[in-house]
Amino acid sequence: MLYQIIRSLFRITNKFYFKTLQVNGLENIPKKGPVFLAANHPSAFMDPLVIATISPRPLFILGKGVLFQNPLLKWLLPHLNIIPIFRSHETPGLTSKNKDVFSQCYKHFAKGGAILAFPEGISLTERKIKKIQSGTARICLGAEAENNFSLDVKIVTIGLNFSNPHKFQSDLFINIDKPINVSDYYDQYKQDTFKAAHALTDEIRKRLEAQVVAIQDSDVDKFVANIETIFKAQLLEDLGHSPKVMAHDFNTTRQISDSVHYFLERDPQRVEVLKNKISSYLNKLDNLSLDDKLIKGVEKTKPVSDTIFSIIYLTLGFPLFLYGFINNFLPFRIPFWCARLISKRPEFHGSIAYSMGTFTFLIFYTLQILLVNKLTHDWRYVLGYGLSLPISGLLAFYYYKRFKSIRGSWKIFSLFYKRTTVMTSLITEREIIINELEKARKEFVIYRDGPKQEAVSKEPIENDNMVDL
Repeated sequence: MLYQIIRSLFRITNKFYFKTLQVNGLENIPKKGPVFLAANHPSAFMDPLVIATISPRPLFILGKGVLFQNPLLKWLLPHLNIIPIFRSHETPGLTSKNKDVFSQCYKHFAKGGAILAFPEGISLTERKIKKIQSGTARICLGAEAENNFSLDVKIVTIGLNFSNPHKFQSDLFINIDKPINVSDYYDQYKQDTFKAAHALTDEIRKRLEAQVVAIQDSDVDKFVANIETIFKAQLLEDLGHSPKVMAHDFNTTRQISDSVHYFLERDPQRVEVLKNKISSYLNKLDNLSLDDKLIKGVEKTKPVSDTIFSIIYLTLGFPLFLYGFINNFLPFRIPFWCARLISKRPEFHGSIAYSMGTFTFLIFYTLQILLVNKLTHDWRYVLGYGLSLPISGLLAFYYYKRFKSIRGSWKIFSLFYKRTTVMTSLITEREIIINELEKARKEFVIYRDGPKQEAVSKEPIENDNMVDL
């Protein structure tokens, strides 16, 4: 009962916390029968909450056994369908309890249930897949062995791709692969249980690496991110893709990553030179508190008309912004303040803000609506006020973002007329970088597709099964 209530609440939260939440391959989760969902783990307990909200089936979730040492959590977590798993480095004296945990999973599978776990065993906000633990494979193979491989257990891998899980109105692309049939490992399991578990674990790793942007080296990841900042929007446009389709965005990032790795292997010196040029350009923007998008669009701006429109927009929109700000500031900011007080680990900041925000808004909105009801005693005012709260909050948020963008544009205008040399230098630097990236892209496409292919392939990326939540 509590699980269903929490899942319903966070389905509502998803609508507001994420700007875009799209799921590719939701139909790959079997509607019935035993299934083990194995996902990557970039954002602590936001990950199971999000997967529980998009899953068509109720889930039992394997969680850290150390959490069950807290008396309150020991009572609460089982009501949320969380099963403890004990790791030697966290609870060395309790690992023997895992036999009971495995047995519980076997019984759950025998009833046709669904289990979710994160086989990396640790949450880190990095674009990489950490070492995959063998627990998932051992549980699934063990369940099949207990039932003479007649259960037909499936493993479904899930790739979580956050643009930034710790930022409000960020994007999330969930990539769900086709099921792995555990029964396919029957012969190997009969010959050698250890090798069968190792082979199944390796298959899970390969699947997950294909479903996320996996960049093992942090310096390379930073370089790829910098290229995305400058070049991704143009690349999406050149490929004829919509930035609103997360599958396009995901595949474009994968292509950028693949091309970087290609040139790192064949011409690392060229990569280093380009890396330094991009870093220098972005550092100059940071020092001036500017955004690359502003530099990109500076030649298309119309100072007089843009300024007039901006003043009208800011003036007319301010009352609505003020209304939304007053009604939503505290429930919005409290979770983010608490996240930084509660945990020093950035992996938990988004999770805490995401989960705590669900309840701060619920509490504040309830109190505010009760106050309006007490003051007006008119259900029409109460209903109108209640409906206006989330809408005005989002409008206030985007008004503020628009204000920052306008402020940046005015700063660009100011620099362009007062420090023309600086602006001209930045525009020139950007053009040089874009030209080099374009040249490298064409070379990579010829390598990937062959010399007969066009420099820009406009074949659509298949995303017929995309679900926008």
